[in-house]
Amino acid sequence: MNKVILKQLWQALQQELEGYRRLHRLLQHQARLLTGQDHQGLLSHNPGQIRLTEQLAGLAARRETLQVELGAASLEQLCHKLPAPLSGRLGELWQGLQQQARLCRALNDSNGRLLASQKEWLERRLGVTEAVYQPV
Repeated sequence: MNKVILKQLWQALQQELEGYRRLHRLLQHQARLLTGQDHQGLLSHNPGQIRLTEQLAGLAARRETLQVELGAASLEQLCHKLPAPLSGRLGELWQGLQQQARLCRALNDSNGRLLASQKEWLERRLGVTEAVYQPV
């Protein structure tokens, strides 16, 4: 097993985990902005959040490339190939990353539902129907 690539994978996983922790904080802030209907705040907040999600996608692609270079189709498969102490640490890091990603997804879904309900409320108050937005 190539130790250099394994070290790069470890570092990539740590960076990805930290990125998801930052994303979670950004999503919490976005929820506060949505709840407070701070549209200007959202306009300045969202581009940074989008940049971070793009960085996370790049880190995930890098992780997948490295695991393939190590001869594994998945992180779980790679863990089975490694000696016990290293396998356990890598598995814990991977599980932590997956848990953080699930938390972000749940918060993002919640923010999306909040935004959709605000849109529906506003449309009802303005008397706007979907037909207004349909092409003629």
